[in-house]
Amino acid sequence: MAKPNSRFDFEQANQLTKQLVNQMPKWLRLSFIRSWVFWAIITLGISAGLVYLAVGLLLNPKAVPNCPEIFVPMSSASLRVYCGQLAASKQTLRDLVSALNLVKEIAPNDPTRSYVDSNVQRWSLSILRLAESTYQDGNYDEAVNAAKTVPNNVPAYKIVARRLGQWQETWNKGVAFDRETRALLNSSKWVNAYSVAVKLTRLNNRYWATTKYQELADLVQIAKVDSAQLDEARQLVKSTSVKTLLKVVAMASKIDPKSFAHTEAQNITGTAAKQMLNLAKVKLQNNDWKGALEIANQTPEVPEIKTEIQDLISISQAQSHAKNGNISELETAISLVQGIKTDSPMYQRSQKFLTSWQLEIQDLAALQRARSVAATGSVPDLQTAITEAQHIPTSNPRGKEAAQVVTEWRRQIETVQDTPYMQAADTLAADNTVEGVQNAIVQLSQIRPGRALYPQAKQKIQQWTADIQRAEDGPILEQAESLASSGDLNAAIVMAQRIGSGRAMSAQRQERVSDWQAQLQAANNLAAAQKLADTGTPESLLGAIRAAARVPKSSSLRSQARSAMDNWGGQMLEVAQSIATSDIRRAISIAKVIPDSTSAYSSAQSFIQQWEQQLNPSPTPSPRSDENGLIN
Repeated sequence: MAKPNSRFDFEQANQLTKQLVNQMPKWLRLSFIRSWVFWAIITLGISAGLVYLAVGLLLNPKAVPNCPEIFVPMSSASLRVYCGQLAASKQTLRDLVSALNLVKEIAPNDPTRSYVDSNVQRWSLSILRLAESTYQDGNYDEAVNAAKTVPNNVPAYKIVARRLGQWQETWNKGVAFDRETRALLNSSKWVNAYSVAVKLTRLNNRYWATTKYQELADLVQIAKVDSAQLDEARQLVKSTSVKTLLKVVAMASKIDPKSFAHTEAQNITGTAAKQMLNLAKVKLQNNDWKGALEIANQTPEVPEIKTEIQDLISISQAQSHAKNGNISELETAISLVQGIKTDSPMYQRSQKFLTSWQLEIQDLAALQRARSVAATGSVPDLQTAITEAQHIPTSNPRGKEAAQVVTEWRRQIETVQDTPYMQAADTLAADNTVEGVQNAIVQLSQIRPGRALYPQAKQKIQQWTADIQRAEDGPILEQAESLASSGDLNAAIVMAQRIGSGRAMSAQRQERVSDWQAQLQAANNLAAAQKLADTGTPESLLGAIRAAARVPKSSSLRSQARSAMDNWGGQMLEVAQSIATSDIRRAISIAKVIPDSTSAYSSAQSFIQQWEQQLNPSPTPSPRSDENGLIN
């Protein structure tokens, strides 16, 4: 605490005294009171009291007042000044503000006022200095609140007011640049965001120019790096492959939530999730509830489609129950879709399933009643069951099943009605007579086409008819075989052709006739060949060979034809040999046309080579002389 001035300024005291007197009530304006001596004594007393108090406090530490616990309204001015000095000496904003608060209520006419004012001026400047440092550190509100404690009646207040305006302007710019930078980061405009962040470095505030600038610059850099990691995800997010879309989600999930690219990552995740939802819908539309459920369970949780995904899962699970096809499971399926709200995108689809399953429950109940009635197997009960099942429209979920059981029950009725015809026919055919079999066929003919036993009846009719035809046509084919064996192929063919087409033995008859016709043709070909060969010319012999070659390999005349062909080939070679003595070229032309299917072919080729060498002999090499002129 500063000591009071030991030298007393009487002129200042006199002026102070006059001011005090003018402000006093009339009863205080007594002559002795207005005397300077009186006020000099008072002033000296106050000063002495302060000195005494100070000295006493210094000499007796136990007498030091507890300033934090003093009650300001009841404390003396000198004590408040002392406590203010003590607080201000700590040179912290809090203590300086506390010092101002301690002395601000000291009356203007208090003898200590001038001393207080000088301290207030000094403390105010200290507050402003510390507030400036606090402001530069980024504690704007604390700095402003501290500066505002400076009284507006001290000279330092003008500096405070000007400084507060500067602080507010600078701080508002910093806040604006920070917001603009973050908005640009949210829009993935990294370059623009950094350009705005750089403006912070030009502000007259250490916090904005360094700390906040570095913070935003780091955010921009992190966002740029993270955004680059999403490039592949952006390309793949349009895929229709669940595996690829899950890869996209995994890429996006690696982005730090604190990064401004996280918003972009969330958008990509949302797009992938919607794509997966669409794929699940297609599966569901194609009645592939397993596939739809598998995709839906892997779809990332996105707020926009969360309800729709959950509703799709409910429908898929409902279908898994409904597929079991019993009333209990269908009721469970219905309860699952009934929880889907009317504002859900899946509501219309759920209502279609709901209506279908409700109808299916009704159909199942009707079918159960019909089957219960039909269980006796009697015709009247079967007809009653058919009537019950026919109440189920074909468009209903169980319409096809109802139509199927109706068909089965009708066939069951037809079987009951037509079985007597089958039994009677079997009895008639058992005696193995033509007449008995014919009567059996008449019985089976009463079973109309389209009835349950008709295929079986038709098969028996065809079998018994074939038996009758074989009994009738067998002797004819045997007689034809006998004629063919005797060599009369033409008569055999005529006899066999008495068996008409479409009869049981018509295929067998056609096979034998074709064979006999081939034998006749082979004989004709061999006869024609022999007739050609009789002329003996090379041309006729070649024609004979070609005619004989047309005899089928399966024919019994094939070996005879083979022998004749070899004989005629040999004759052609003999003719060529006989001509070779006079006309080699003619001989060669004859030998060349001998077929390779004859035994004379290889010999003909040897003769052709010899004759061609005679026509074109190899040149004889001329003698050569050596370098000395001698003949080698």
